[in-house]
Amino acid sequence: MAPLFDPLTPLNFPDLFTLLWVAGILIGVGAILVYNTAQRRYRRYPTILALHEWIFWPIVVGWGIVPLLVVIHVPLILILLLVIPAMSVAAWATFIRFPPLIAAANDEIRRRRFVPPPRRDEKERPRATPAGRRRRHR
Repeated sequence: MAPLFDPLTPLNFPDLFTLLWVAGILIGVGAILVYNTAQRRYRRYPTILALHEWIFWPIVVGWGIVPLLVVIHVPLILILLLVIPAMSVAAWATFIRFPPLIAAANDEIRRRRFVPPPRRDEKERPRATPAGRRRRHR
């Protein structure tokens, strides 16, 4: 339990020190790249965009602050108190909150795709003549 309250320095945690600040930078940059790609790819699917928002912000905030906290030598418990809730929110959104919403959105997309549009009345549309011009009523 004592190592959790020791300052995170290269002397106290030689392997974890470099791993944490490098991982914080890589995970933050990776999250930004995935988020920007998803914004373009799923722009017509608001439910999936909302899921990406719920995953993006906790990861960027949680892991974006980690390099700063590692460099200023805070105790390991503070980093864990920041990263664990952030990852928990992202996991909750991914596995609990959004699967039913995405399933409902997929059902709606399928319904729109396979249900034919209502028929128009034939009386309202003038028909073209064999020559391609519209008939005028006399």
